Amino acid sequence: MGLPLNRTAAAVLLSLSMISQPALAQIPPTVEAMIRAAAQSGDEAELKAVVKAAKATNPAAAAEIEALADAELARIRTAAAAKREAELKSRGFFDGWTGAGEAGLSLSGGNTKESSGVVGLKLNKEGLQVRHKVAALADYLRTNGETTREKFMASYGLDYKFSDRFYVYGQGMWERDRFGGYSRRFTESLGLGYTAIDRDNMSLYLEAGPSLRQTRYVGGDSDSQLAGRANLAYRWTIRDGLVFSQDAGALMGSGGSTITSDTALTTRLFGAVSARVSFNVEHETNPPAGLKKTDYATRLTGVYEF
Repeated sequence: MGLPLNRTAAAVLLSLSMISQPALAQIPPTVEAMIRAAAQSGDEAELKAVVKAAKATNPAAAAEIEALADAELARIRTAAAAKREAELKSRGFFDGWTGAGEAGLSLSGGNTKESSGVVGLKLNKEGLQVRHKVAALADYLRTNGETTREKFMASYGLDYKFSDRFYVYGQGMWERDRFGGYSRRFTESLGLGYTAIDRDNMSLYLEAGPSLRQTRYVGGDSDSQLAGRANLAYRWTIRDGLVFSQDAGALMGSGGSTITSDTALTTRLFGAVSARVSFNVEHETNPPAGLKKTDYATRLTGVYEF
């Protein structure tokens, strides 16, 4: 007789405990439909805005709304990643290039007559595992009828990505700077790269490895040296249309080292057109006799992105 009574008492206690616990809130069907419709657009910002409004008007179901939103967001990102991978795989060599051209000119008169011009170009192509980087720069300055700066540079780099963060790189660079003491300089580099930061508004790439440099000086002498190279490239989108960038590098060898820095702030004017102010520093630890160790230039240029 005792056993059935105990079972009855346990059933009563279980029923009372279930009554005392609040039932899980349900997402109203119209709200769920709105969230799923926003997710179908593939726009994360639109989905987050709808979810924020849904949680504000249905606080009791906030946890369930958040769970549904997380699931839809994961689906959006998975679909976007698959689409991006398929697009990169289908690209030919001439497809998918992006870049920016910049140019700046200035004239001044009076006691000092000065004319200057700078033209630059950067091209990039992002592949599934391979990244191409092309850069070129011409910087020219005349003061009182005499040329006081004449610098040219062109480079090509190839990165091979073997993980989300790590890649190996190869780069070749040609330079000419008569006022820096050399008529031509070739630098070939190979090494390991690491993506330290990869966010929507910020990126940081670090590279290091050996380099081989061949220099022909203005006086006719030439030399070659093996050196170590370290480089960083940092980008920060402060807000839409305003970007801070810092590129710095060091090439260190027994015959002398070169340290460079290029700091820039770029602000969009309209459409694909921006204005950029930059400060460039190049320091040679062992320059040719009679030349200063450090050169610097401040540039104000217009930039067109494509």
